[in-house]
Amino acid sequence: MSTRQNSRPTTGGSVKPLVSGTVIPLVTALDAQGRPDAEAVEPLLAYLAEGGVTSLLLAGTNGEGPLLPGDGVRRYATEVTARWRALVGEAATVMVAATGPGTRETRQRLEALDGVDLDAVVVLAPFYFKHTERELLAHFQAAAALDRPVVVYNSPAYTGNPVPVSLVRRLLDEPGIVGLKDNSGDTAQFGQFCELARKRPGFGVAQGIERQLDVALRLGAAGTVPGVGMLAPALCVDLFRAGSSGDDATATALQQDVNRLAALFAIRPGASGVVIMKTALHLLGLCPATAAEPFLPCTDDELAALRTALDGLSDVLRRA
Repeated sequence: MSTRQNSRPTTGGSVKPLVSGTVIPLVTALDAQGRPDAEAVEPLLAYLAEGGVTSLLLAGTNGEGPLLPGDGVRRYATEVTARWRALVGEAATVMVAATGPGTRETRQRLEALDGVDLDAVVVLAPFYFKHTERELLAHFQAAAALDRPVVVYNSPAYTGNPVPVSLVRRLLDEPGIVGLKDNSGDTAQFGQFCELARKRPGFGVAQGIERQLDVALRLGAAGTVPGVGMLAPALCVDLFRAGSSGDDATATALQQDVNRLAALFAIRPGASGVVIMKTALHLLGLCPATAAEPFLPCTDDELAALRTALDGLSDVLRRA
């Protein structure tokens, strides 16, 4: 597989983790038949680049990765990566998530990405069955054995298998594992993750819970992964810059605007937010609204509520 170096040097000889900065968990644009369509996401890519974004995560939760076939993810990743690198240049970073119910399917999805010009892959814990820590360790070790940089993705609400601090401590001994994206929502545990990360240069921890971005940066997060960054990329980039530089007051103020955007997901309570996000992007002229089955389009009431909400967020959206 073509995989770039798992970290890049920064000034002063330090090592910059791959999950640094504002990483956007990009949607997968689908055509009317539900097939990934890289050309259709170009307006959104341009919008993100204008907002100062340089890093993308493909085929994650927002990218509907678990619902898409591996060959479809490969084609989309290949085309989007080429477009993103042409648009952003040397600063561009692209990661792709691989999600399977077990290690075998996860490895198959990783192997399907062979030859794609990626900086890293993002690997979730297996799902459906509950697994021991030893089994989770073996799962991530198997992914790292494919000789490409791996970012571990802790999303217990979806997998049912949380990644505990004790496991991360053991994963630090795996040179192929270069970071952690945490969606647990546990701020105390997140702080422990960041403390562990300081012990290994080049290993970074990123916060995926949008309402906790400013707190995560105060705790030492290397990066943030906000889905609402697709709606207001400059806002999320500014929040990261403020929080990572120690300007807590500005970061906290910007967090309030991020929270306003995140409130959009309440329009369809209990869902992952995929349909609301894609429909909002469509209303902004950035991406088709089509989502993978079994997702259903917005109802008339949901669409009306979303239009009203976006009108009320015009001041935030203008930041991008």
